Amino acid sequence: MTGLPVAPIETRTNETQTRRQVSLKTAVAPIMTYLADEAVVEIMLNADGRIWLDRAGVGLVATDQTMSPGDALRMLRLVATEMNVELSDHNPSLAGKLPLWGARVQASIPPIVEAPIFALRKPAKLVFGLDQYVERFILTADEAEALRVAVQGRRNILVGGGTGSGKTTFANALLREVAATSDRVYLVEDNPELQCAAPNKVQVLVQPPTYTWNRAIMDAMRFRPDRIIVGEIRDGSALEMLKAWNTGHPGGIATVHANDTAAMLDRVCQLIEEVVPTAPRALVAQTINVCVHIRRDPLHPAGRSLTGIDEVLGVGEDGRWRLVALR
Repeated sequence: MTGLPVAPIETRTNETQTRRQVSLKTAVAPIMTYLADEAVVEIMLNADGRIWLDRAGVGLVATDQTMSPGDALRMLRLVATEMNVELSDHNPSLAGKLPLWGARVQASIPPIVEAPIFALRKPAKLVFGLDQYVERFILTADEAEALRVAVQGRRNILVGGGTGSGKTTFANALLREVAATSDRVYLVEDNPELQCAAPNKVQVLVQPPTYTWNRAIMDAMRFRPDRIIVGEIRDGSALEMLKAWNTGHPGGIATVHANDTAAMLDRVCQLIEEVVPTAPRALVAQTINVCVHIRRDPLHPAGRSLTGIDEVLGVGEDGRWRLVALR
């Protein structure tokens, strides 16, 4: 007796994936509007159920939208299932990417928090140019022109700030200037946030431990880049980046977490010392030409302000960085 026909494994897999995606879309309904809004950079849920947004050009704002603990938990468990990881009392923290939208996810559930919380960092859609920073009174016209000259002059630029300060958004503004050149651009990041319209570019995503920052930057040398762009310096690969920038590939851009321009250079040294005993401060000062520091500023109409745009002149005899305002 012949049994009923059985659907091919591929068909059944696709059907299962489709059902999961439909369930996920239903689960994110409370924040769907924000996921579709190109001006929204980040969506955050606190334990009290209130949703906060980080809007490009505006800053952090509260919404009237809420999400119940049950709905948040269901959404996060669906995300975890799509990522093939466990989210439970025994593994209450989740880090990864939101399927379909590509947003970076950081989430926690009880017992380490009172109720489910998350922060969704969306890939940048709106790319502001330096002129928009001038219009919002974040940059002066002279500062914008000095940065254009620095990009055109193939100077290495480091952009620093705290979490959510707008480092990547500002780096994207600089990349608009890079795109106006004829250079071949090699971009390295772990989440697709850098936006560069250069016609000749290679964009690589690191996936530790399978494909590390260090390996990606070393591989860059074999792809014949003119400029090497690093989304964020976060480990000892900072040394490889400096060596790449300093050996025939000037004009790079990178971001780093730090509190001011001098601290940005200190942070680079700290990261280098993860792989060598003593950071080569002279090499750091020789290679990084310009430091731009941006911060969240609730008193500024744009929600952001620059605390310094400094040219790196070297290291003094006292070991301190020699910095001067970029002109």
